[in-house]
Amino acid sequence: MKSKVDKIEIYIRKLNKLPTLSYTAEKIINLTADELTHLDELVNIIEKDPPIMSKVLGVANLIYLGAYKPITSVKDALLKIGFKTLRNIALSISIFSVFKSSKEKEESYVRLFRHSIATGTISSFISERFLNESLEESFTAGVLHDIGFFVLHYAFYDYLKKIEKTLSEGSEASLKKAEEKILGTTHSKIGKWLAEIWGLPEIICEVILYHNDIPEKSEKYSETIALVQLSNFIAHQLGYYPLEVKTEPILHKESIYKILSLPEVDEIILEVKEIIKEVENL
Repeated sequence: MKSKVDKIEIYIRKLNKLPTLSYTAEKIINLTADELTHLDELVNIIEKDPPIMSKVLGVANLIYLGAYKPITSVKDALLKIGFKTLRNIALSISIFSVFKSSKEKEESYVRLFRHSIATGTISSFISERFLNESLEESFTAGVLHDIGFFVLHYAFYDYLKKIEKTLSEGSEASLKKAEEKILGTTHSKIGKWLAEIWGLPEIICEVILYHNDIPEKSEKYSETIALVQLSNFIAHQLGYYPLEVKTEPILHKESIYKILSLPEVDEIILEVKEIIKEVENL
């Protein structure tokens, strides 16, 4: 008899054959960093999928800080935020489209989606404003860190509701313990399984797996994990929760501030909170 963990992993291994992913996301994943070769191709992929295009433009405007004129077209986005950033936004949005669910679950899907976009946007903001680094990977890692929750929401909704019920009743002290009790695993491990199957970059897989752990658990990507963990915490503080139950996210603050040179959390929140309000419009 198969365990819950086995059943979940088997189902996830079937998810990579969903047509939406193979048509849009896989095409974007296969685009290389050779900008001159793939500029028009990326624009065409996005423009052929209007629902994805509208969200891509919305997110592009979120992370195009200090813009006097909004981004109104895919080509405009390409000019203002660059090929790699646009590609990563389109990849994230197209992946989320795989998990679009029924009307009965729409409210919880939107909550998850907004939490994810908020976390990615905060990661980009911190990266650009305080670390003077590229925002390309920080956005994608932030957006996809909770992809395991999307799998649960899409395919194991009853389990997800049981986790929320367990947390709301206070019978388990932490999300991780509630997940292990109900699932025998965690959303982080589930997300990493899926990310590996879909061939997402190693850095994204590591962030998904370790975003609630001490960042140093990853030998290669501790900086990005620290950034996403902090951004996830700030998203919660600003009211963007992934679940119906409001849980206190893990923050290994000492480790994060040992790895990243940043102002205090409250200062970052003051600077980012107005930008993040636009997530409501997505």
